[in-house]
Amino acid sequence: MKRILPFCLLLLACNPYRALRHSEADFATAKGPSLDYKVPKGWKHVRAETDSAGHSVRVYEYGGGTVFYVAYAPGGGTVQPIPRDRHVPKMLPTADTSFKEQSDGTTRLWREDVKGILRAGYINVAEGKPEALFDSAVNSVRIIR
Repeated sequence: MKRILPFCLLLLACNPYRALRHSEADFATAKGPSLDYKVPKGWKHVRAETDSAGHSVRVYEYGGGTVFYVAYAPGGGTVQPIPRDRHVPKMLPTADTSFKEQSDGTTRLWREDVKGILRAGYINVAEGKPEALFDSAVNSVRIIR
């Protein structure tokens, strides 16, 4: 028992999901679905907006220009501009499409996943542990209704 306890404590301390907070969004006003997803902790502001393409977007802002977002896009398209001439989408086993790249001239990353009528992604995230947390958050987005 004395050997197992330190191991269990180590597992709990290393759990990356402690840095994610459960959240939900209801796009009922846009005749959209209810969503269930995780959001990386530490956001400063959250807002609901409609982008120029008419997508209903829930935006979580962090310090330093980092943003996590979830959008309802029944008409297709993307939330952030993706230059298709140099981006080949990665097809995921779930039939989703993922775009991910390093921002020009920086070590910061952006990502957008197309999940049917949903879009989830982030902008201006540092490589390493923050990247893994935001990737987990994007992967967690799902429709519950």
